[in-house]
Amino acid sequence: MKNIFLIGLPSSGKSTLGKKLARLLDYRFVDMDKLIEKDQEMTIHEIFTQKGEDYFREVESRILKNTIENRKVVIATGGGAPCFFDNMDFIKKSGISIFLDVHHVELAKRIQNHGKDDRPLLSGATSLEIELEKKYQQRLPYYSRADFTLSGDTDASKLAAIVQPLL
Repeated sequence: MKNIFLIGLPSSGKSTLGKKLARLLDYRFVDMDKLIEKDQEMTIHEIFTQKGEDYFREVESRILKNTIENRKVVIATGGGAPCFFDNMDFIKKSGISIFLDVHHVELAKRIQNHGKDDRPLLSGATSLEIELEKKYQQRLPYYSRADFTLSGDTDASKLAAIVQPLL
């Protein structure tokens, strides 16, 4: 059985959709940010503040590459995970990748409703929409390599029907 990697910008629904998809497929769900926090015994925000983004990206890559041992796992990656080191190549080799492509205006609404303080790369943004659009343009070359791109809101049952024949 193949792992399923969900990629996309913050608040694109990777964790929410991932949990539902895992239940439907009888897979385990893993949130990479939670694994990183457990590994480092710090929040993502604390890691960025105390050790910097470069350190965070190294830990993120190591955690990602340890997922290969886990079969039948839906993995919600961090928004930047596919964009550093050879992470996208690893994702492509290790399972099915799905890019959740949600418009930056919708993402900004979701983040404002849940607070952006826990998102270190967005916390200092003067305009959340502009910053998200900028991140989208920077990351799109990586995200567009995904096996599937789902635009807007997608429900888990639709996604399960797409990926189930490939597992």
